[in-house]
Amino acid sequence: MTVEAPPVAALGRDQTSGTSWWKVVLPPLAALVVVLAIWYPLTIPLKGFLPTPVDVLGAFIDAWTSSGFYGHLIQTFRRVVIGVVASYLTGTAVGMAMGRSRSIEAFALPWVMVALAIPGPVVILFSVLLIGLSESALLIALWIVVTPFVVNIVYDGVKAFDPGLDDMARVYRLSAREQFRQVLLPQLAPSLFSAAKVGFALSWKIVVIIEALSLPNGIGGQLELFFRLLQPGRVVAWTLSFTVVMILVEVLVFRTAERRVFSWRKEARL
Repeated sequence: MTVEAPPVAALGRDQTSGTSWWKVVLPPLAALVVVLAIWYPLTIPLKGFLPTPVDVLGAFIDAWTSSGFYGHLIQTFRRVVIGVVASYLTGTAVGMAMGRSRSIEAFALPWVMVALAIPGPVVILFSVLLIGLSESALLIALWIVVTPFVVNIVYDGVKAFDPGLDDMARVYRLSAREQFRQVLLPQLAPSLFSAAKVGFALSWKIVVIIEALSLPNGIGGQLELFFRLLQPGRVVAWTLSFTVVMILVEVLVFRTAERRVFSWRKEARL
Protein backbone atom coordinates (compact mmCIF):
# COMPACT_ATOMS: atom_id res chain seq x y z
CA MET A 1 0.00 0.00 0.00
CA THR A 2 1.30 3.41 -0.89
CA VAL A 3 0.63 6.65 0.92
CA GLU A 4 0.63 9.86 -1.05
CA ALA A 5 2.46 12.72 0.57
CA PRO A 6 0.50 15.97 0.78
CA PRO A 7 1.70 18.79 -1.44
CA VAL A 8 4.35 21.04 0.02
CA ALA A 9 2.11 24.10 -0.29
CA ALA A 10 -0.61 22.32 1.71
CA LEU A 11 1.90 21.47 4.42
CA GLY A 12 2.89 25.11 4.64
CA ARG A 13 -0.73 26.15 5.03
CA ASP A 14 -1.42 23.52 7.67
CA GLN A 15 1.59 24.52 9.73
CA THR A 16 0.91 28.24 9.65
CA SER A 17 -2.89 28.55 9.59
CA GLY A 18 -3.26 27.90 13.30
CA THR A 19 -0.74 30.46 14.47
CA SER A 20 -0.65 33.17 11.81
CA TRP A 21 -3.61 35.14 13.18
CA TRP A 22 -2.11 35.84 16.59
CA LYS A 23 1.27 36.60 15.10
CA VAL A 24 -0.41 39.37 13.15
CA VAL A 25 -2.80 40.67 15.83
CA LEU A 26 -0.86 40.25 19.06
CA PRO A 27 2.19 42.53 18.40
CA PRO A 28 0.12 45.65 17.52
CA LEU A 29 -2.16 45.07 20.52
CA ALA A 30 0.82 44.66 22.83
CA ALA A 31 2.38 47.84 21.46
CA LEU A 32 -0.91 49.72 21.97
CA VAL A 33 -1.15 48.54 25.58
CA VAL A 34 2.43 49.66 26.28
CA VAL A 35 1.80 53.09 24.73
CA LEU A 36 -1.38 53.61 26.76
CA ALA A 37 0.32 52.41 29.94
CA ILE A 38 3.01 55.06 29.48
CA TRP A 39 0.78 57.76 28.04
CA TYR A 40 -2.05 57.91 30.58
CA PRO A 41 0.09 58.39 33.74
CA LEU A 42 1.99 61.20 32.01
CA THR A 43 -1.22 63.16 31.46
CA ILE A 44 -1.61 63.66 35.23
CA PRO A 45 1.47 65.89 35.82
CA LEU A 46 1.19 67.36 32.30
CA LYS A 47 -2.51 68.17 32.45
CA GLY A 48 -3.34 70.91 29.96
CA PHE A 49 -0.29 70.17 27.82
CA LEU A 50 -0.56 66.45 27.07
CA PRO A 51 -4.07 65.32 26.05
CA THR A 52 -5.50 62.16 27.55
CA PRO A 53 -6.22 59.12 25.36
CA VAL A 54 -9.94 59.79 25.84
CA ASP A 55 -9.57 63.37 24.56
CA VAL A 56 -7.59 62.17 21.55
CA LEU A 57 -10.15 59.46 20.80
CA GLY A 58 -12.94 62.03 20.86
CA ALA A 59 -11.02 64.38 18.54
CA PHE A 60 -10.16 61.40 16.31
CA ILE A 61 -13.84 60.53 15.91
CA ASP A 62 -14.72 64.19 15.29
CA ALA A 63 -12.09 64.37 12.54
CA TRP A 64 -13.38 61.32 10.69
CA THR A 65 -17.01 62.46 10.96
CA SER A 66 -16.36 66.00 9.71
CA SER A 67 -16.32 66.90 6.02
CA GLY A 68 -13.48 69.39 6.52
CA PHE A 69 -11.02 66.64 7.36
CA TYR A 70 -11.50 64.92 4.01
CA GLY A 71 -11.01 68.15 2.09
CA HIS A 72 -7.68 68.82 3.79
CA LEU A 73 -6.72 65.15 3.44
CA ILE A 74 -7.30 65.26 -0.32
CA GLN A 75 -5.18 68.42 -0.62
CA THR A 76 -2.27 66.86 1.24
CA PHE A 77 -2.57 63.50 -0.51
CA ARG A 78 -2.62 65.19 -3.92
CA ARG A 79 0.62 67.01 -3.11
CA VAL A 80 2.20 63.79 -1.86
CA VAL A 81 1.29 61.95 -5.07
CA ILE A 82 2.65 64.72 -7.30
CA GLY A 83 5.89 64.86 -5.33
CA VAL A 84 6.34 61.09 -5.24
CA VAL A 85 5.71 60.64 -8.96
CA ALA A 86 8.05 63.49 -9.96
CA SER A 87 10.82 62.36 -7.61
CA TYR A 88 10.42 58.69 -8.53
CA LEU A 89 10.56 59.23 -12.28
CA THR A 90 13.52 61.59 -12.06
CA GLY A 91 15.40 59.50 -9.50
CA THR A 92 14.86 56.24 -11.38
CA ALA A 93 16.10 57.69 -14.66
CA VAL A 94 19.17 59.28 -13.07
CA GLY A 95 19.96 56.23 -10.94
CA MET A 96 19.78 53.86 -13.90
CA ALA A 97 21.92 56.17 -16.02
CA MET A 98 24.53 56.41 -13.26
CA GLY A 99 24.62 52.66 -12.83
CA ARG A 100 25.02 51.94 -16.54
CA SER A 101 27.41 54.75 -17.53
CA ARG A 102 30.70 55.47 -15.79
CA SER A 103 30.91 58.99 -17.19
CA ILE A 104 27.45 59.89 -15.89
CA GLU A 105 28.31 58.22 -12.59
CA ALA A 106 31.50 60.28 -12.23
CA PHE A 107 29.61 63.50 -12.93
CA ALA A 108 26.43 62.91 -10.92
CA LEU A 109 27.59 60.92 -7.88
CA PRO A 110 29.22 63.89 -6.05
CA TRP A 111 26.06 65.95 -6.54
CA VAL A 112 23.90 63.14 -5.21
CA MET A 113 26.09 62.77 -2.12
CA VAL A 114 25.88 66.51 -1.46
CA ALA A 115 22.11 66.49 -1.89
CA LEU A 116 21.79 63.57 0.54
CA ALA A 117 23.86 65.44 3.13
CA ILE A 118 21.77 68.64 3.04
CA PRO A 119 19.12 68.59 5.80
CA GLY A 120 15.55 68.64 4.57
CA PRO A 121 14.50 71.64 6.70
CA VAL A 122 17.25 73.72 5.07
CA VAL A 123 15.87 72.94 1.62
CA ILE A 124 12.36 73.76 2.80
CA LEU A 125 13.38 77.14 4.25
CA PHE A 126 15.34 78.14 1.14
CA SER A 127 12.45 77.15 -1.12
CA VAL A 128 10.03 79.27 0.90
CA LEU A 129 12.45 82.21 0.97
CA LEU A 130 13.19 82.10 -2.76
CA ILE A 131 9.75 81.20 -4.13
CA GLY A 132 7.40 82.36 -1.40
CA LEU A 133 4.54 80.81 0.52
CA SER A 134 3.03 78.77 -2.28
CA GLU A 135 2.37 75.23 -3.39
CA SER A 136 5.17 75.57 -5.94
CA ALA A 137 7.68 76.02 -3.13
CA LEU A 138 6.29 72.90 -1.45
CA LEU A 139 6.56 70.73 -4.57
CA ILE A 140 10.04 71.97 -5.50
CA ALA A 141 11.36 71.40 -1.98
CA LEU A 142 9.77 67.96 -1.94
CA TRP A 143 11.35 67.06 -5.28
CA ILE A 144 14.80 68.28 -4.16
CA VAL A 145 14.69 66.36 -0.88
CA VAL A 146 13.24 63.04 -2.07
CA THR A 147 14.89 62.61 -5.49
CA PRO A 148 18.45 61.96 -4.16
CA PHE A 149 17.18 59.10 -2.00
CA VAL A 150 15.48 57.49 -4.99
CA VAL A 151 18.60 58.00 -7.10
CA ASN A 152 20.81 56.38 -4.48
CA ILE A 153 18.58 53.31 -4.06
CA VAL A 154 18.17 52.71 -7.79
CA TYR A 155 21.87 53.36 -8.43
CA ASP A 156 22.89 50.78 -5.82
CA GLY A 157 20.44 48.31 -7.35
CA VAL A 158 21.90 48.75 -10.83
CA LYS A 159 25.46 48.40 -9.54
CA ALA A 160 24.47 45.04 -8.01
CA PHE A 161 23.46 43.61 -11.40
CA ASP A 162 24.92 40.25 -12.36
CA PRO A 163 27.26 40.94 -15.33
CA GLY A 164 26.88 37.34 -16.43
CA LEU A 165 23.26 38.03 -17.36
CA ASP A 166 24.37 40.86 -19.64
CA ASP A 167 26.77 38.48 -21.35
CA MET A 168 23.99 35.93 -21.75
CA ALA A 169 21.72 38.58 -23.32
CA ARG A 170 24.42 39.43 -25.83
CA VAL A 171 25.03 35.77 -26.66
CA TYR A 172 21.34 35.22 -27.36
CA ARG A 173 21.17 38.54 -29.22
CA LEU A 174 18.26 39.92 -27.26
CA SER A 175 16.89 43.24 -28.42
CA ALA A 176 17.17 46.29 -26.18
CA ARG A 177 13.50 45.92 -25.26
CA GLU A 178 13.90 42.25 -24.38
CA GLN A 179 17.04 42.98 -22.35
CA PHE A 180 15.19 45.59 -20.34
CA ARG A 181 12.10 43.45 -19.79
CA GLN A 182 13.73 40.06 -19.18
CA VAL A 183 17.18 40.91 -17.78
CA LEU A 184 17.31 44.41 -16.28
CA LEU A 185 13.80 44.85 -14.87
CA PRO A 186 13.67 41.60 -12.83
CA GLN A 187 16.99 42.49 -11.19
CA LEU A 188 15.97 46.09 -10.58
CA ALA A 189 12.44 45.37 -9.28
CA PRO A 190 13.41 45.11 -5.57
CA SER A 191 15.23 48.45 -5.74
CA LEU A 192 12.31 50.06 -7.56
CA PHE A 193 9.90 48.98 -4.84
CA SER A 194 12.28 50.11 -2.10
CA ALA A 195 12.71 53.49 -3.77
CA ALA A 196 8.94 53.91 -4.11
CA LYS A 197 8.30 53.08 -0.45
CA VAL A 198 11.11 55.29 0.84
CA GLY A 199 10.03 58.14 -1.42
CA PHE A 200 6.42 57.85 -0.27
CA ALA A 201 7.36 57.70 3.42
CA LEU A 202 9.60 60.77 3.12
CA SER A 203 7.16 62.70 0.97
CA TRP A 204 4.15 62.72 3.24
CA LYS A 205 6.22 63.76 6.25
CA ILE A 206 7.85 66.60 4.31
CA VAL A 207 4.54 67.75 2.84
CA VAL A 208 2.96 68.04 6.29
CA ILE A 209 5.95 70.03 7.58
CA ILE A 210 5.89 72.45 4.65
CA GLU A 211 2.13 72.89 4.92
CA ALA A 212 2.51 73.74 8.61
CA LEU A 213 5.14 76.35 7.73
CA SER A 214 3.67 77.97 4.67
CA LEU A 215 0.15 76.88 3.65
CA PRO A 216 -3.24 77.42 5.32
CA ASN A 217 -4.85 74.26 3.93
CA GLY A 218 -3.93 70.61 4.07
CA ILE A 219 -3.27 68.46 7.13
CA GLY A 220 -0.12 70.40 8.03
CA GLY A 221 -1.92 73.73 7.85
CA GLN A 222 -4.62 72.46 10.20
CA LEU A 223 -2.05 71.08 12.63
CA GLU A 224 -0.44 74.52 12.79
CA LEU A 225 -3.87 76.10 13.37
CA PHE A 226 -4.70 73.71 16.22
CA PHE A 227 -1.28 74.36 17.72
CA ARG A 228 -1.90 78.12 17.77
CA LEU A 229 -5.35 77.55 19.29
CA LEU A 230 -3.79 75.40 22.04
CA GLN A 231 -5.74 72.28 21.11
CA PRO A 232 -3.20 69.46 21.58
CA GLY A 233 -5.90 66.80 21.42
CA ARG A 234 -6.78 67.77 17.87
CA VAL A 235 -3.11 68.00 16.91
CA VAL A 236 -2.53 64.41 18.00
CA ALA A 237 -5.84 63.17 16.57
CA TRP A 238 -5.31 64.69 13.11
CA THR A 239 -1.73 63.43 13.08
CA LEU A 240 -2.89 59.92 13.91
CA SER A 241 -5.69 60.12 11.34
CA PHE A 242 -3.37 61.05 8.52
CA THR A 243 -0.84 58.45 9.67
CA VAL A 244 -3.53 55.76 9.51
CA VAL A 245 -4.34 56.76 5.93
CA MET A 246 -0.69 56.61 4.90
CA ILE A 247 -0.25 53.20 6.53
CA LEU A 248 -3.30 51.92 4.65
CA VAL A 249 -1.80 53.15 1.39
CA GLU A 250 1.48 51.42 2.25
CA VAL A 251 -0.25 48.12 3.06
CA LEU A 252 -2.97 48.08 0.40
CA VAL A 253 -0.95 49.50 -2.50
CA PHE A 254 2.76 48.91 -2.06
CA ARG A 255 2.74 45.62 -0.18
CA THR A 256 -0.04 44.15 -2.30
CA ALA A 257 1.80 45.04 -5.50
CA GLU A 258 5.05 43.73 -4.05
CA ARG A 259 3.49 40.38 -3.12
CA ARG A 260 2.10 39.95 -6.61
CA VAL A 261 5.30 40.91 -8.40
CA PHE A 262 7.48 38.70 -6.20
CA SER A 263 5.06 35.78 -5.82
CA TRP A 264 7.55 33.64 -7.75
CA ARG A 265 9.91 33.78 -4.76
CA LYS A 266 7.54 31.71 -2.60
CA GLU A 267 7.05 29.22 -5.41
CA ALA A 268 10.81 28.92 -5.86
CA ARG A 269 11.32 28.27 -2.13
CA LEU A 270 8.64 25.56 -2.14
